[in-house]
Amino acid sequence: MTLDNYIERAKDSKTIFYLAAPSRSLAEASPYYESLKSKQQEVLFCYEPYDELVLMQLQQFKGYKLVSVEKDMRDDKAANDLSNLGEDSLKRSEVNELSDWIKTKLSGKAVEVNATTRLENHPCVVTVEEMAAARHFIRTQSHQLSEDRRYALLQPKFEINPRHPIIKKLHKLITSDPHLAELLANQLFANSMVGAGLVEDPRVLLTSMNALLAKALEKH
Repeated sequence: MTLDNYIERAKDSKTIFYLAAPSRSLAEASPYYESLKSKQQEVLFCYEPYDELVLMQLQQFKGYKLVSVEKDMRDDKAANDLSNLGEDSLKRSEVNELSDWIKTKLSGKAVEVNATTRLENHPCVVTVEEMAAARHFIRTQSHQLSEDRRYALLQPKFEINPRHPIIKKLHKLITSDPHLAELLANQLFANSMVGAGLVEDPRVLLTSMNALLAKALEKH
C-alpha cells in the first residue's frame, strides 16, 4: 500500500499510523497495535529498518501527520484514566501501590511506571519518545555505552495492564513473596524492552529468566 492509498481509504482522521516490525505476524501480534486494531484503524506495517526512520523524518504527507503507533500510545493521556477499570481489574489504589513499587524496583531503568487501558492481551509495554530513533541508536551505537547510560538516554516508560492476570498476580506477590515479585517485575520489563526492539542481543534475558524459573519452582 502506498501513502496515497492510505489517504484514499482514510475516514475522518488526518493521521497516518505506522508500525515497524520484522514481519507481518509480529506486527499483528504487537501490543502497540491491538488497541488500534480493536478500533478498526488501519496501520501501515513497515518491515525494513530504514522505513520508520524515513517516516519519522518526513513527519507529514499531503497534510496528514505520520505517527508511529508507539508514539501514539506514549502520548495518549486518556489511556491513563483509570476511572472505568471494571471488576476484572486491580482497583485504583492497588494500581498506584503496584506502580510505585515497580518504579522503586526498576530505579535507573524505567523513568515512569503507569497503568494503561490500551492493552488487552499483553501485560505490559515499554514506550520511548521516538521509537525509530531509539531502535537505530540501539543497532548502531548502544554497544559503546554502559547499561545505566543507555537507559538514561532512552528514558523508557513502563506501562502495565491492570486487567491482565500476570499483573494482578504480581500485585499479590509484592506482599506474599517480594523476591519472586521483584524477579517477575524485572523480567516483564526486560521482555517489554525486547518486544520494543530496544535490546541489541535478546540472549541477555536468559540469566534473569532462569533465576525467575528457579524461584518459581522452589515449592515444586
